[in-house]
Amino acid sequence: MKELVTSLDEKLQHFKNLLQKTKDELNKIEQELSSTKNELLKIEEEVLSVSKEIRDRERRIHEILGKLKRVQMATLKAQTDREFEMLERDRSVLIKELTKHNDRLKELKEKYEKLTNKEMKLLDIEMELEKKKKKLLDKKEIYLQKLEHIMTQFQKNIDQFRQLFN
Repeated sequence: MKELVTSLDEKLQHFKNLLQKTKDELNKIEQELSSTKNELLKIEEEVLSVSKEIRDRERRIHEILGKLKRVQMATLKAQTDREFEMLERDRSVLIKELTKHNDRLKELKEKYEKLTNKEMKLLDIEMELEKKKKKLLDKKEIYLQKLEHIMTQFQKNIDQFRQLFN
């Protein structure tokens, strides 16, 4: 009987250790998941900010192009040199502004692309962590069932032992 109790106790301790190890791994994965989700939130906020700025820049570029078109039409209709020079100054200012907005728009689009790529990588990492978490939870459940089975077995053996001596 002593051997049986010792054997069951060893099994019990073994599964308790496995269970604790699984819980530790689960906590580690939970922390990684949490940090990944926080980073994802930051990136999503930045993506929204960049996309808003892209839309604003595109709208402004559209406005500048409209003004340029009107200035060019007015330049064609200009009757005096002074009027022509003034329209040419307006046109050069608009072209400088257009160039500035186009350059910034290009930078923003590159940044947006980088952010979305990073976001996709983080989403992949998050999915992998979720899979690991699910696998560990399944493993934990199996260990708990085995522990319960060992405890039941232990109780049966104790009951049998009592019956022998009663």
